[in-house]
Amino acid sequence: LVTVYIYAFMIGWNEYMFASIFLRGLPKLYTLPFGLNELFYTEHSVWGRMMAASILTAVPVVVMFMIFERYLTSGLTIGGVKE
Repeated sequence: LVTVYIYAFMIGWNEYMFASIFLRGLPKLYTLPFGLNELFYTEHSVWGRMMAASILTAVPVVVMFMIFERYLTSGLTIGGVKE
Protein backbone atom coordinates (compact mmCIF):
# COMPACT_ATOMS: atom_id res chain seq x y z
CA LEU A 1 0.00 0.00 0.00
CA VAL A 2 2.86 2.35 0.81
CA THR A 3 4.50 1.50 -2.50
CA VAL A 4 1.33 2.40 -4.40
CA TYR A 5 1.15 5.69 -2.50
CA ILE A 6 4.78 6.51 -3.35
CA TYR A 7 4.25 5.71 -7.04
CA ALA A 8 1.04 7.74 -7.19
CA PHE A 9 2.73 10.68 -5.50
CA MET A 10 5.72 10.50 -7.85
CA ILE A 11 3.49 10.41 -10.93
CA GLY A 12 1.50 13.42 -9.72
CA TRP A 13 4.66 15.30 -8.80
CA ASN A 14 6.27 14.58 -12.18
CA GLU A 15 3.19 15.79 -14.04
CA TYR A 16 3.21 18.99 -12.00
CA MET A 17 6.92 19.53 -12.63
CA PHE A 18 6.56 18.96 -16.38
CA ALA A 19 3.75 21.51 -16.49
CA SER A 20 5.78 24.02 -14.50
CA ILE A 21 8.82 23.59 -16.74
CA PHE A 22 7.22 23.50 -20.17
CA LEU A 23 4.26 25.84 -19.66
CA ARG A 24 5.96 28.66 -17.78
CA GLY A 25 4.76 31.91 -19.32
CA LEU A 26 1.91 30.31 -21.30
CA PRO A 27 -1.14 30.77 -19.03
CA LYS A 28 -3.60 29.61 -21.70
CA LEU A 29 -2.04 26.14 -21.60
CA TYR A 30 -1.83 25.68 -17.81
CA THR A 31 -3.13 22.44 -16.38
CA LEU A 32 -5.69 22.72 -13.59
CA PRO A 33 -3.31 22.03 -10.65
CA PHE A 34 -0.67 24.35 -12.05
CA GLY A 35 -3.17 27.14 -12.66
CA LEU A 36 -4.52 26.71 -9.13
CA ASN A 37 -0.99 26.94 -7.75
CA GLU A 38 -0.34 30.11 -9.73
CA LEU A 39 -3.57 31.56 -8.34
CA PHE A 40 -2.49 30.80 -4.77
CA TYR A 41 0.94 32.38 -5.12
CA THR A 42 0.01 35.70 -6.69
CA GLU A 43 0.99 38.96 -5.06
CA HIS A 44 -2.56 39.92 -4.07
CA SER A 45 -4.44 36.99 -2.60
CA VAL A 46 -8.16 36.96 -3.26
CA TRP A 47 -9.33 34.27 -0.84
CA GLY A 48 -12.82 33.90 -2.25
CA ARG A 49 -11.53 33.27 -5.75
CA MET A 50 -8.90 30.84 -4.47
CA MET A 51 -11.42 28.80 -2.49
CA ALA A 52 -13.88 28.75 -5.40
CA ALA A 53 -11.11 27.49 -7.69
CA SER A 54 -10.19 24.81 -5.15
CA ILE A 55 -13.78 23.57 -5.00
CA LEU A 56 -14.08 23.56 -8.79
CA THR A 57 -10.87 21.54 -8.93
CA ALA A 58 -12.21 18.96 -6.47
CA VAL A 59 -15.71 18.60 -7.98
CA PRO A 60 -14.75 16.37 -10.97
CA VAL A 61 -12.88 13.96 -8.68
CA VAL A 62 -15.83 13.70 -6.28
CA VAL A 63 -18.32 13.20 -9.13
CA MET A 64 -16.19 10.47 -10.71
CA PHE A 65 -15.89 8.74 -7.33
CA MET A 66 -19.65 8.88 -6.82
CA ILE A 67 -20.25 7.39 -10.28
CA PHE A 68 -17.70 4.56 -9.98
CA GLU A 69 -17.92 3.87 -6.23
CA ARG A 70 -19.89 0.63 -6.62
CA TYR A 71 -17.34 -0.74 -9.10
CA LEU A 72 -14.46 0.24 -6.85
CA THR A 73 -15.96 -1.34 -3.74
CA SER A 74 -17.01 -4.51 -5.57
CA GLY A 75 -13.53 -4.87 -7.04
CA LEU A 76 -11.93 -4.43 -3.64
CA THR A 77 -14.37 -6.90 -2.08
CA ILE A 78 -13.79 -9.53 -4.76
CA GLY A 79 -10.04 -9.19 -4.39
CA GLY A 80 -10.17 -9.50 -0.62
CA VAL A 81 -12.37 -12.61 -0.30
CA LYS A 82 -10.70 -16.00 0.03
CA GLU A 83 -12.45 -19.02 -1.39
